[in-house]
Amino acid sequence: MNDLEVDLRLISPHWREGGAGAGTGGAAAPGAPGLWVRGDLPCPAPTDPAALRAHPGRLAAVEVGADEVVLAQDRLRSWPLFWSIQPSAPGRPRRLVISDDAAAMRAALEAPALDERACREMVDAGFVSGADTLLRDVFQVEQGSMVRIDLRSGRASTTSHSLGRFDEDGVIEDPQAFSDLLEGALDAVMGRLVDRLGEARIVLPLSGGLDSRLLVAWLALHGLGDRVVSFTYGRPGAREMEVSRAVAQAVGMQWHAVDYEPRALRGAWGTQEAADFLAQSYALSALPHVQDWYALTRLMDRGVVRPGDVVLPGHTLVGNMHDEHLLEAGRVRRSEVARALCWHHQDLQGRQARAWADPYRAAKLKDFLALRPFTGEARDVQSILESYNLRERQTKYINNSVRAYEHLGLDWALPMLDVEFWDAWHRGGVGLTATRDFYGVLIGRLWDRATGSGQGGQEDLPYFAVTRVDEATRSRLKSALAATGLLPLAERSFSTWSTLHDSMAFDALITDTPRPVAAAQLMAGRKLLGFWTSAFLADTWCPASRLFSDLPRI
Repeated sequence: MNDLEVDLRLISPHWREGGAGAGTGGAAAPGAPGLWVRGDLPCPAPTDPAALRAHPGRLAAVEVGADEVVLAQDRLRSWPLFWSIQPSAPGRPRRLVISDDAAAMRAALEAPALDERACREMVDAGFVSGADTLLRDVFQVEQGSMVRIDLRSGRASTTSHSLGRFDEDGVIEDPQAFSDLLEGALDAVMGRLVDRLGEARIVLPLSGGLDSRLLVAWLALHGLGDRVVSFTYGRPGAREMEVSRAVAQAVGMQWHAVDYEPRALRGAWGTQEAADFLAQSYALSALPHVQDWYALTRLMDRGVVRPGDVVLPGHTLVGNMHDEHLLEAGRVRRSEVARALCWHHQDLQGRQARAWADPYRAAKLKDFLALRPFTGEARDVQSILESYNLRERQTKYINNSVRAYEHLGLDWALPMLDVEFWDAWHRGGVGLTATRDFYGVLIGRLWDRATGSGQGGQEDLPYFAVTRVDEATRSRLKSALAATGLLPLAERSFSTWSTLHDSMAFDALITDTPRPVAAAQLMAGRKLLGFWTSAFLADTWCPASRLFSDLPRI
């Protein structure tokens, strides 16, 4: 006899029982066996690791069996899944609660409480690492993972089926061969997106940088420019707006600007609509990704973007590397890799030493490093640093921008994280994948073909950059400042000024810290998102939002 009763609370109407038929809408009797699937394409075995590893598109699955429950998550973590084992209560046995919705999960708990350790990590990193969430004893299914929960004992085991890892065999070092492989992969993932569009249009956030220009080039090359609505946002007159408009005009693509004027942005941020967006988008574990929300609400108000359109952000697994010097250090110690992960990701308050000394976070780093044998060789170190970045910050914060799209009734796609592009990128040698240099050359060539410019995408139409100072001049300035010991001060001063004069006007969302105090804290190492994370958890970020104030911290 099972000790746990299954309490299944799937809120989205897009779940299908058995992978087909009508949506369940949460209609699942406690303990009733069955399979519930949410996805784009049929999957023959949605709770089999091999099938999940090879499956294209988006997928999440819940299988309730006689003796165990299996929760399956795709490589994108397309739709978060949460679970918790709740103690017995008068008239109620112990329950395994499963949900796809933060509010529904919280409502099912006997005594909901915030996990103080997770809150501290959220403030420093912008997300809660591992399988934990902000709620005590509530867990999430991680990117590319499956969780099996025994209904007799309550024990859970996790399998990673799609943890990012660079190939050790069959590595491609030749730039042309790698370019051909990536272009073929891009054709596959983008072609599949186009096949499922139907009458919907593509909505493209256009920054003028590498990733969005790659998408523009591909769409233009395949004659799909008239299916695209591109847009850019920021302070009126910001250079990013100018570059992005020029990119769209170069291929005859529809383009719209949304001004992020600080007073109007703050006004919208104080509304119940903003509070509802935050409640739906934080997924119990990360700062909501707010950047596109205001622009899309304005575009929908104008009728430029319509419900059902497919948003195509330039999120990709390219560029997740950091601490590149470790790749040139010979054999690296495990502790060096752990420190690099901690100091890179736990820096929002400028207090990485606090994070490094935290046993809670140290234990989770140790668990992550134990997922595969550690050699300390360059290829191994690259795999660890990039896969952690991909699983944690990329998935939980960056890719979680799709929650804003869903909140507004829009669909979305992340093709440059799909299986063909994923597999192709992980075959590239260290010299081709550790930086974005090769990737930039590839995009420049595609841009040439799309526009007939013959300039490698570089001379006729520049990419957006934070500063207009060229690389050679920056290098000379940094060398001179380093020689005088002034480089750290200069870098902090520039970073502080840039944050308080943000081209996107995001400094307007520093809501609970006076500007002079914010400037001093930025000089001391705090980041813009550090203000946001603290205010979000304190319920002082959005005046209408009250997500945490009534919860005890344990």
